[in-house]
Amino acid sequence: MVRPLSFALAVASGCGSGWTEETADGLRHLSQDFTSTSSGTVRFDVPVEEGEDALLLTARVDSPLRTHVRSFADPDDALLFEATEFNDSPYSKTNAGFIAETVTLNWPILGEDSDLVDGRYTVELGIVDEDKQFAEGSVSVDVFLKSDTAFDDGALDVAIVYTADLDDDDDIREAVEDAKVIWADLYDSMGIEVAFEGFTVDAAELHPPALGTETAYIAIDETTPLRAVNLVLSPEILDFPSVFGIAGDIPGPLVATERSAVQISTSLASGVDGRFTEEEVRLFSETMAHEVGHYLGLFHPVELSYDAWDVIDDTPECDSQGQCENQLGDNLMFPYPICSVFSCTAQTEITDHQAEVAGRYTAVE
Repeated sequence: MVRPLSFALAVASGCGSGWTEETADGLRHLSQDFTSTSSGTVRFDVPVEEGEDALLLTARVDSPLRTHVRSFADPDDALLFEATEFNDSPYSKTNAGFIAETVTLNWPILGEDSDLVDGRYTVELGIVDEDKQFAEGSVSVDVFLKSDTAFDDGALDVAIVYTADLDDDDDIREAVEDAKVIWADLYDSMGIEVAFEGFTVDAAELHPPALGTETAYIAIDETTPLRAVNLVLSPEILDFPSVFGIAGDIPGPLVATERSAVQISTSLASGVDGRFTEEEVRLFSETMAHEVGHYLGLFHPVELSYDAWDVIDDTPECDSQGQCENQLGDNLMFPYPICSVFSCTAQTEITDHQAEVAGRYTAVE
């Protein structure tokens, strides 16, 4: 069951100068606006309290500026994340180090990453202009912190959001209900219990949240519970007619932004006749689970270029289409469905280390 959103606003005490603090749906929420130096950098401390095990930091700037997380260090000044380590690397761990109007870092990411401890973590952001030159500018920062007893046993709320009168289509509603059962079983295998709640919004067809330009996603996020991942059903994804689904980011934010959603194309999912077969329902469920997996921080185990991979140790590092389909084709996060004339490979496998990443996402409780 999705818990109602509740807030307890408080004056930030012990949080450091400038932070506004509130309790939001079981999370401690810190927010503050900063201005970069003339060299385009912002440094600040995030106060982590005893018992807090995961944090989700989102930084936002206004166009044409872009921002990124340059580094993240623990209370002993040990670097935990540095953008330069991954920006020119074939391995993906988080999108937080790449420039965008909105960037999000979840920590810890992997099971091998350092646990959070009581103390002040140092974040450095970079701000650049349209020419990718460091520039002075304002940035809004939101940090959500959760206390958890175990990362291998959690719950996730998902808001299923119908657009363009899709909620009036009985076939789509039935397919969604059937897909939710399959999806819940998939996530249960990695220790995450999924709860669903349905929403209907008055929105036309939408561009994907990954572009960070569709403001409708802000309004959608403001109507759904804070800890819920928004899964938006559209007839098609504008400008991407052959794409089944797109996630707003890896990982995705909890605060309302243009990236705060996953979008799924129902017209592609239902096939050429617009009616869901049993196999199309399964593919529908796998697509939804796959894209929300991105939102929780999971990358494709291998990209379509076959020369870039995730950083997860237990997903094989293949380097050709045949080898990758053979070794990873049944993995939930494989970049595309593998189909013959008669059927498609079930993509239901989730490795232990992929489950570790998903379980560490701050909204999983």
